[in-house]
Amino acid sequence: MFNHQSFESRPLKTGHKTIAVYAVVIVLLVFLAYFVQNDTRRVDGISMLPTLEGGDLVVIQNVPFDSIHIGDIIVYNNLCSTQGESVIHRVVAINGNGFITKGDNNPFTDQQSSIAVSEITPDCLVGKVVFVVPYVEYLAYLIDQQQLPPWFNYLPAVLVLIIAVYLLLGGDDEEEKTMTGEPQKPV
Repeated sequence: MFNHQSFESRPLKTGHKTIAVYAVVIVLLVFLAYFVQNDTRRVDGISMLPTLEGGDLVVIQNVPFDSIHIGDIIVYNNLCSTQGESVIHRVVAINGNGFITKGDNNPFTDQQSSIAVSEITPDCLVGKVVFVVPYVEYLAYLIDQQQLPPWFNYLPAVLVLIIAVYLLLGGDDEEEKTMTGEPQKPV
């Protein structure tokens, strides 16, 4: 039977507090990324290294076309992409027709290397990258790269949940008793 009084009086250990703080911060960042901002994308590939890595989650804000400046990282959609998918690259020049973009790790602009059909126009702009959550989508990125079943995405969440419940309910009591000099129960 669960003793509510004993659970309340048991303090969390310092290591558990740190884990709990990290978990709360990650949950808040993901919440911000998915629900507060307009859009998110997972970074795939190496074209934006070292700024963005495969598995990073970028938060995109819908901004007016004329508020984009050289140096901003933008996302443009399949209307301007020759590969038929969204592209996350940096604006390196602005001309009368639109933006010239380039991946930080690429030797040529998207327009020179045929990644983009032409300059990035207002019709193609998805938004500006305003926030990056590193490695949140890393498992999904690896699963796509290895062509594994999609249910692998849920394994870390289940493991973290099990570990968090175990720690919060005092799963390390035997180890704590050993460290404080209390006698252990016979096995």
